[in-house]
Amino acid sequence: MAARVQMALSLPTKKEAEHVVTTVIAGLESTLLNNLGTDGFTLKLNGFGKFYVRHKPGILRRIPFTGETILTKARRKVRFISLGRLRRCE
Repeated sequence: MAARVQMALSLPTKKEAEHVVTTVIAGLESTLLNNLGTDGFTLKLNGFGKFYVRHKPGILRRIPFTGETILTKARRKVRFISLGRLRRCE
């Protein structure tokens, strides 16, 4: 993907293209996690893939060496499913 971005944007190095790709994906993740309160929200980019938010509730875990039971924090995670041309390239 970075090679295609490098060609499309006429960047001198592949490292710069990788930085562009990771910055865009990090921006999508932060937008989904911080600004959209709806779990299960899907952001679909045609020909690329789907990003969706998945809610993982806190669970009770036992710490073996102390015997103490704690409740872990609830989390939201961003998941990605490749679609279209990106899926065929894999």
